[in-house]
Amino acid sequence: MDKKTLGTKIYNFFEQPKGFWAIATQIVIFFLIVLSVANVVIEFFYHPLFLRFESLFHLANNIILAAFTVEYVLRLYGAPKKLAFVRRPMSIVDFLAIFPNYVEFFLPFFVETTEIRALRIIRFLRFVRVLRVLRVFRYASFFKRIFQYQNTILQAITPILGMFIGLKAVIWVLEVNGWWIDIQGLGELFAIIGFALGIILSQKISATYDKFLQVEEAIVRLYGTLSSLREILDSQKKNLGTTITKLWAKDFLSILKDPKANNFAINRANSAIFKAVSQIEKTPSEVTMLHGEISRDAAFCLSKKVRITPKAYDNLLQQSTVLYLTLIAVFIPGITGMISTVVATYILYGMYNITQDLDSIFGGEFSLMNIDMTELEYLVEN
Repeated sequence: MDKKTLGTKIYNFFEQPKGFWAIATQIVIFFLIVLSVANVVIEFFYHPLFLRFESLFHLANNIILAAFTVEYVLRLYGAPKKLAFVRRPMSIVDFLAIFPNYVEFFLPFFVETTEIRALRIIRFLRFVRVLRVLRVFRYASFFKRIFQYQNTILQAITPILGMFIGLKAVIWVLEVNGWWIDIQGLGELFAIIGFALGIILSQKISATYDKFLQVEEAIVRLYGTLSSLREILDSQKKNLGTTITKLWAKDFLSILKDPKANNFAINRANSAIFKAVSQIEKTPSEVTMLHGEISRDAAFCLSKKVRITPKAYDNLLQQSTVLYLTLIAVFIPGITGMISTVVATYILYGMYNITQDLDSIFGGEFSLMNIDMTELEYLVEN
């Protein structure tokens, strides 16, 4: 059989399961995932039971590991773009879910140490793989929206998230060996501080989003005013309005999208509109008022295109967020500390980055949220 055809069939068998055997395989994988997570739960939380049937649990884990490894290798073999497949979030989860077992195999003198046993907790990631199985059923689009990664705030903060997880992992190893300080009773204090910090970040989001909406409304008004002026001028002189509004919209968009552009450069385009209006209206009247509305809305949008948050306040907010996340990683012990670090980093630093993006109406920190320029772009193109 042709290698390309075989690879495609294997890839589709797992990624787009259709037919009895493909769906049956997904169901088997689902139960293996549940069994695997149950294995880890029993090992960590019901250790006497685990010790009683230790050989049976190890055998079950080895069978599950073999099945997951074969599945991963087949998916990789069939993937049309190998590098893209490896970099996918779910593929990373798959790899991390099986990798610790192989660490134990190749480092047998560490197998019984606490550090390697703690490493086994990563097997809980196998439960995330249930999401892939669920796409066989009707929840695929729902989970796809929830766990979208590309072009999201999560993707933007992944380096910071990885840094704090790494910091907490190092401290966790020190805690397990008794080489780290143990301070009790900080949970409530950190909860209060985190709540207060969340409120402050929410207020900044509200302020920046309000500015965002105001500029969007001004863009819509500009489109309406320019369209009206275009029709009026075209009715008096053929293509006069079309030419002048197209040039104005092009200049305006160019200045708006360039954070280093001089905002006063729009005055030249405003003057060109005024001259066109003067050709049909010698005495200022309704058409001249349209020119005034265009000038005011343009000035408003351009005045809001850069940050409105004072730099000193913004720096304080970022430093406070990073300091708080560092304290959580350092002083909240064990699995509670790891979960707190991940959740707090995702929520609080994610909120901070949303404010960074909203603070600039176009481009921003990550260019994820931009003003919709469709109407003005239509004027330029038509």
